[in-house]
Amino acid sequence: MATRFGSILGIDFGNVYTRVVLLDLVDGNYRLVARSMARTTLEEPYKDITIGLKRAVAELSELTGRRLMNEHGDIIKPEQIDRSGVDQIVMTASVGRAMRTVLIGLVPDVSIESGLRATDGTYVEVVRTISLEDDLSDEELLNAILISRPDLIFIVGGTEGGAEDPLLDMARVVRMALSLISRRQKPSVIYAGNSALVRQMRLLFGNLDGVNLFIAPNVRPTLENEQLEKAQLQLALAFNKQGALFGRGLDSVVKQSRLGILPTGQSYDLIVEYLGQTRPKENVVAIDVGSAVTTMSVSIQGETSTTIRTDIGSGHSAHSLLEIVGTEAVRRWLPFYITQDDLESYALNKMLRPASIPQSVQDLYLEYGFVRAGVEKMIALSRPRWPGKNAEKTPSFGMVIGAGAALTQSGRDGYDALVLLDGLQPVGVSALFVDPYGLIPALGAVVRLYPEAVVQILDGANLEQMGTCISASGRPKRGRTALRVKIKLDDGEEIKHDVPGGSIWVYPLGIGQSAEVEVRSGRGLTIGDKGRVKQRMEGGTVGLIFDARGRPLVLPNDIARRAELLPLWISQITGDEMRPIPEELLTPVDEEVTVISAPDILEQLEVAGGQPRRRLKQLGEEEPQPESDFGAFDFDDDDIFAEDDNPFDELNALRDELS
Repeated sequence: MATRFGSILGIDFGNVYTRVVLLDLVDGNYRLVARSMARTTLEEPYKDITIGLKRAVAELSELTGRRLMNEHGDIIKPEQIDRSGVDQIVMTASVGRAMRTVLIGLVPDVSIESGLRATDGTYVEVVRTISLEDDLSDEELLNAILISRPDLIFIVGGTEGGAEDPLLDMARVVRMALSLISRRQKPSVIYAGNSALVRQMRLLFGNLDGVNLFIAPNVRPTLENEQLEKAQLQLALAFNKQGALFGRGLDSVVKQSRLGILPTGQSYDLIVEYLGQTRPKENVVAIDVGSAVTTMSVSIQGETSTTIRTDIGSGHSAHSLLEIVGTEAVRRWLPFYITQDDLESYALNKMLRPASIPQSVQDLYLEYGFVRAGVEKMIALSRPRWPGKNAEKTPSFGMVIGAGAALTQSGRDGYDALVLLDGLQPVGVSALFVDPYGLIPALGAVVRLYPEAVVQILDGANLEQMGTCISASGRPKRGRTALRVKIKLDDGEEIKHDVPGGSIWVYPLGIGQSAEVEVRSGRGLTIGDKGRVKQRMEGGTVGLIFDARGRPLVLPNDIARRAELLPLWISQITGDEMRPIPEELLTPVDEEVTVISAPDILEQLEVAGGQPRRRLKQLGEEEPQPESDFGAFDFDDDDIFAEDDNPFDELNALRDELS
């Protein structure tokens, strides 16, 4: 039986939603008891983040029948004899802006590199890195710090027993720069360098009015070794201290949490690392697409890497996402014609109304076109930092987790799965999960206090499983069997099905069910690196998904062809009736119009305080589609899934029998 740590309330503040989860002992093990969410109320007209929190906690009380707040609206702590209240509160946040950070170290490819890795999982924007190689004078270093307007100065460098004077000299200049900054704007300081300098760092910064000093063990004690975990905790605590990042209203709640507010992204880093350790033969990826921030954590061959982008999101960051990925990256996911001006107008409206929901089929495609393009870009941006140097080849991910409203709340589990598959394009066999209520952020905070509880909850199937996806890699041919499937159920029934190239087939194997599945790939295709897989697979809210569209997934340049394929794939994975795209949406409008530029509309908004109107489409053909971040083949649109009268590759099957 588990040690009694008590009931735990996990709170995660996002830019659009505040999510709360209640964790408690059930039959001797920790379980997710209930969850709820409400709109975050950080912005106008409320500007008080606790209002949304109280709404979410009130809903949780109704669901559980437990009184969690007193008559003043404060969370009851600790848990009372009548089971009202909770024993512990943990809090995470991705709301607000990232900490502007100046990273100071000795050598770019040693201490600076380790410092950058330590910032993984924390909402920091490294606006300047400074090392000895920059060869700055004291005056230049001073000006570089002041001009950067940092929220945080992160000092690293010097192996244990190594250099002291160069780093101490730079720290003295930092001290001088801080003395010139007003008390309210003084940044926090984290030191994670040569431990021989800890006493001097305390003397320099410990008594400086308005400065919060955090000390962590050396991130690079030797040239061969790193130790980042303690530095990452200090980064999280510094994030918590920067109260201006969250707005008002949190002081009383934060005092009830032992660790204050931790960054949501760090939770993903910790939990994905744990999942990677418990699945040594599988790689793990988790991606959270929020309104303003997107977080991607991967565990590859037991090593974890996390990438956070505060300029990629489906709402607040929609316009910056469009600027980063480019219009063609979004257009490739749309089955209708749209001008660049209309795309910018849509992004600006989402930025102003991030919680708005699609009102038409076109809006739905636009919403998830942005999400797919953002996920693709996250792959491209994070891939160079992945363990194992997988710059050229996407590794197979045995476990895929989607989080955030954009990937979990379309209203159809099949559609959520499709968006996840389209963006990540996993290869081989992948178990698909979603975390719609913010369980992972809570667990990432709980693990620092009660690791046993986290193990029990993750082992207890508390993430929502959508099913298992089997993806064909290569270029499938239309009319040829891409995947030959045999499913053997526990009652002995066998299902056989041939999946043609360019399509998706779903077998509805439910939650808690599993089956023996054997899949053979057609000629020129593989399932991961294999021509045949046979293993027991889990079902879920969607079931067993057989994706025979190929990897990398190539979309036609021709809008009419996309208008055939995209609705078809939605119908195949959801089971809904196919909704054709009206022909009038496949060609540009036929008249001249006046186009308003994005800067003009933003200027009008500043003057009028209003919402930009959707602008009329302009003349002109859609630009040729460039290669995506996943690469592309040279092909004709009519030959993406070319006709072939050979339905199966007998030679490939023979190889599998002999292997």
